[in-house]
Amino acid sequence: MPIARLDRTVFRLSGDGVAAWLEGLTTNSLSAPISFNALLTPQGKIIADFFVTHDGNTLLLDTPAKVSDALFKRLRMYKLRAPIEITRTELNVYAIWDGPEKNKMGEAGHIDPRHPSLGRRLIIADELDGNGNYNAHRLSLGVTDSAYDFETITTFPADANMDLMQGVDYKKGCFIGQEVVSRMKRMTTVKKRMRGIILNGSAAVGDKIKAGDRVIGDVIHVQDGLGMAIIRLDRLASADLSPTVNEAPVTIMESVTGNNG
Repeated sequence: MPIARLDRTVFRLSGDGVAAWLEGLTTNSLSAPISFNALLTPQGKIIADFFVTHDGNTLLLDTPAKVSDALFKRLRMYKLRAPIEITRTELNVYAIWDGPEKNKMGEAGHIDPRHPSLGRRLIIADELDGNGNYNAHRLSLGVTDSAYDFETITTFPADANMDLMQGVDYKKGCFIGQEVVSRMKRMTTVKKRMRGIILNGSAAVGDKIKAGDRVIGDVIHVQDGLGMAIIRLDRLASADLSPTVNEAPVTIMESVTGNNG
């Protein structure tokens, strides 16, 4: 049973109307027990993505540790005089997924809403023995994760496949950055997305993925023969030659929805 402790920071949000307040700021509705979500800039770029888990009358918000300070600052700024409390916790976040052993954790935690094969997410105070390689696991599924793949304030939700991973609700009402995100969905075809890659040679962050002499993407993360790249979809679709990195073949995985969109 692979278990991995994730490098996340957990905030507890409480107060009258806390769910409605947070939902009015972020990309997704909070009707489900757990949701994948993000806070955007007014220009529609990701400040931080996170999961929101209902815990009684409060919300647990877990986000990559590297963006936790920026997210905390923004949430407090938007709180103004609202009767909302935002506190850091010492809770731990674990990913648990299927392995050769039966999952002894049973139904603990919640299924990761981004992809059913990612397994379950568990927020607890206890410390567990973590023996799983979560990064390799999610890369094998082609799932983008901001903790590894990109920095904030530079990336649109569609670039990082948030719209394909249950992270954007276009029907829920207003949120910060909605105008830009909605316009991109209505009026344009997404030109680039992050895609998982399977390497047959050496590669490093920043290396170019080519079809012949034409660059069709850039490597943004690598681990043990797997990686993530930002791919120009139009160039990939029109390529006559198979893609390579450093002259070695590379397989560009399908999107997380199982197609090439």
